[in-house]
Amino acid sequence: MFLLLLIISIVTWLTARQFLKSKRLPPGPVSLPLIGNLHQIGYQLWRTGGIVPTLNHYRRQYGDVFTLWLGPIPHVNITDYDISHEVFVKNATKYADKHVPPVMNYVRHGNGIFFSNGEKWQELRRFSMLTMRNMGMGRDLMEEKIMAELNERCSEIGALAVNGTVVQTVNVFFDLTVGSVINNMLMGFRFDERNKNRFLTFKHMLDTAMQKFSPRELTLPVWILKKFFSKSFDSLVNDQHKILEYVSEDAVKRSRQYLNEDYEIDPDNVEDFVDAFLLKMKQDPNSDVYNEENLKILVLDLWITGQETTTMTLISAFIQFLNNPEIMEKVREELMKVTNRATRHLSLKDKNETPYFNATIAEIQRHASILNVNFWRINHEPTVIGGHPVDSGCLIASQLSALHTNEQVFENPEKFDPERFLKNDKLIQQVIPFGIGKRSCLGEALAKAELYLIIGNLLLRYKFEPHGGIPSTEEVLPFTIAKRCVVYDMKFIKI
Repeated sequence: MFLLLLIISIVTWLTARQFLKSKRLPPGPVSLPLIGNLHQIGYQLWRTGGIVPTLNHYRRQYGDVFTLWLGPIPHVNITDYDISHEVFVKNATKYADKHVPPVMNYVRHGNGIFFSNGEKWQELRRFSMLTMRNMGMGRDLMEEKIMAELNERCSEIGALAVNGTVVQTVNVFFDLTVGSVINNMLMGFRFDERNKNRFLTFKHMLDTAMQKFSPRELTLPVWILKKFFSKSFDSLVNDQHKILEYVSEDAVKRSRQYLNEDYEIDPDNVEDFVDAFLLKMKQDPNSDVYNEENLKILVLDLWITGQETTTMTLISAFIQFLNNPEIMEKVREELMKVTNRATRHLSLKDKNETPYFNATIAEIQRHASILNVNFWRINHEPTVIGGHPVDSGCLIASQLSALHTNEQVFENPEKFDPERFLKNDKLIQQVIPFGIGKRSCLGEALAKAELYLIIGNLLLRYKFEPHGGIPSTEEVLPFTIAKRCVVYDMKFIKI
């Protein structure tokens, strides 16, 4: 009898506590103690078929700012650009701290740039931005590097062509192209026939690991994952360690050679990111920021942010082109005019002369919207968001996938329609594929340059046709954190 009364008392207290806290939060479905809204979210995921339609379901029901309890922690989701800008740009410093998933803290111990906060994050971000800027990101030098890689890749597939036509697995083509650009910046070498298999092995490991990430892994404490989901937890952690060791192998080898004076770096002519980091390590050997562990994780972070989003966007771009060939032809005709019938390559300096292509890239990014669910920031003090009180201790995120499919902003959002941005030139600011605020993507300038130069110059060089059927625009993994496109083959037909 006493045990029953104790259980009833605890449940009553938890329910009352949660009810009172919910009064200091934006609206959302009624939650239960301990499990929050997990049961309702699970049902909606099953009913709607994915994370994005589930977020849109709650947006339509509760508005552009709504609360979902993932277990005992309230998560405030924002699906409006103006509110997102108010929170994460105008109050950028206040919401700079990212919620670090317990499992990532378990693996990384607060190192790297993607899942860290405070002075370490600030220092690594500042160093990374300065280093990449010194290496030419966003300048003519970066265009030269991107075009050099694209030219090499086109030469390689050209050697395989028969009567000017070659069939390529698009996912592999763009993985190698973008991977070479980012690896050249990080490590100083590209991927070719001699070493591409090593890269593809790493990419397969990364893709497999990404498929295991769901909102559950991002939110639940490690002890719960260990106790109730031990098999998936062990697999996820092992994958993270393997990926970390694999991707950083060359950097660690170079680091030890440099510290043993078997490798030289010219401080006046630093050729890649790893060399720049090693110089900082030698300048301050006792630093808790510039050390080998941070080097390993930082290389992985820059790899993922520089590779994944751009590659998936490029793959998505040609899925849309093959499904909408009239749009592809319209873009090509605009580019032909700008480049005098392809007598020169398309340059970043041409952007002002390619309004339809610019609109098409924006529409590609809106549809691609790589993260199904965005990473949350920490709210340290009571505030007001979108007219709703928001208590301290909850997590906040701008859900870009739902924002980009908001039918109140983007009419007929399922349709691939670049014209929407030409009819309303202010609409393009609502497309924020690189995030918003201080935690926006570090490689935004590089990614924008890659999309413009790679898509544009491929359209000037080749016509494209599906091989083995038109690829589906449907998402392959709608229940995971990051989107994945279907794997497909395409004919490259030399113009």
